[in-house]
Amino acid sequence: MNTCKTALRVIWAHKFYLLLYLVGMSLIMIVVGSANMQAAVRANASSSVGRFEPARAKVVVINRDCGNQVGCELGQGLKKYLGKSAHLETVEDKPQALQDANVSGKSDLTVIIPKGYGQRFLVALEDTAAQAHSGGKTSDFPKVETAASYNSSRGSLAQLQVDSYFDALRTALLMGLGQNGSMDLHSSTAVKDAAAYAVAHYSGNQPHVGIHASPKTDGHGALLKGFATTVGLAAFPLMTALTVCVATLFGAFISPDRHRRLLASPMRSTSLNGQELTAALIVAGFSWAYYVALVAFGMAASGVSLASLGWERVLLSFFVMMIFAVSAASFGFMLSQFNPSSSLINSVGVTFGLVVMFTSGSSSGGPLPPVMQTIGKFTPGWWYNTAVQSIMDSSTTGLASWGLPLTVVVLFALAYACVGLMVSRLTRTRATLVAPVSSDPSMIG
Repeated sequence: MNTCKTALRVIWAHKFYLLLYLVGMSLIMIVVGSANMQAAVRANASSSVGRFEPARAKVVVINRDCGNQVGCELGQGLKKYLGKSAHLETVEDKPQALQDANVSGKSDLTVIIPKGYGQRFLVALEDTAAQAHSGGKTSDFPKVETAASYNSSRGSLAQLQVDSYFDALRTALLMGLGQNGSMDLHSSTAVKDAAAYAVAHYSGNQPHVGIHASPKTDGHGALLKGFATTVGLAAFPLMTALTVCVATLFGAFISPDRHRRLLASPMRSTSLNGQELTAALIVAGFSWAYYVALVAFGMAASGVSLASLGWERVLLSFFVMMIFAVSAASFGFMLSQFNPSSSLINSVGVTFGLVVMFTSGSSSGGPLPPVMQTIGKFTPGWWYNTAVQSIMDSSTTGLASWGLPLTVVVLFALAYACVGLMVSRLTRTRATLVAPVSSDPSMIG
């Protein structure tokens, strides 16, 4: 296993590639995937239909007519009426305190019943009753003082509740509704009974608003889609990191001088190739395990349990990711057989990784343009993302939905390996054990 250990030491000597392409890029992809998962979690949390609770305004009622029995009953009835739809706040009856409460948001609406309001209310009520019998024009009723806060619209809505209370109170007094005692309009008992009637029939005085609950959205499907996006984003870091690292690994053994030394060694070439392949698979397995652990951590950070997504779907998605990692390693092996320079390996790895990511569909929120779909079908990334999406799609559970894309990913891996072996065969059959007359001293040792 000396060759395998040497190959792993070659990778460790170039660990900057792993830190940059695998660790760095995968962290960026996980952050993007976690953002999608958090959006899915919020969609799932808001998908259930609960009881509708309208916003309750904060109202301050100041009754300056408590010295009058009628005014006191009017104020008590108003507080009970508003208490059904608003929060009643207590504020000291001073101009500065009332202004501070209105400006600071402590109250959305301030209602002030001025002194003598109850008497004026009864006078207007008696005049209305008299004009109703004679058919004359009725006079306007006195208004209470109101001040709505500019911080929200709840104060203006609460002001409508105040108007509906006095309208219901006038109607009850004029029609004799809810009267248990004297029908005298000037009686405080009549006002008290009318106020109680208005409070008891609060719901009937409100405008009828129909609330239609929209059907519950498929929140679990949003979670599955978010997980599929997170797994699909592994295409870029895995493809780039494994292409560069595996190409660097095999490139270290195919330089002319090293290749001649290996041919002159007593070890069989199949054993050498097998150990090199083992080292490449170890790198691919490590990269895959690292990204799986990163995905699991990202799901836990988003508050999503992998078990809630279904272990069968999750394990199948991770299996497809492993096959894609092998495909990326095969592409790195194929690239190394052309004996490129280190800068060319990095350029090809990053460029092909970007092409795979942007044409796979994992980085886009919607369907890709037809041209990009056509380009993507010539790379394993499109088929990888299609397989993952099919596995996590709750509407498709058949093997054919994800088995065909996975088979294509396997075929890509075999095609890359075959091309690499063909190029290796062509170059090694022309190799010679005789060293050139002049050699580069830097290649010795």
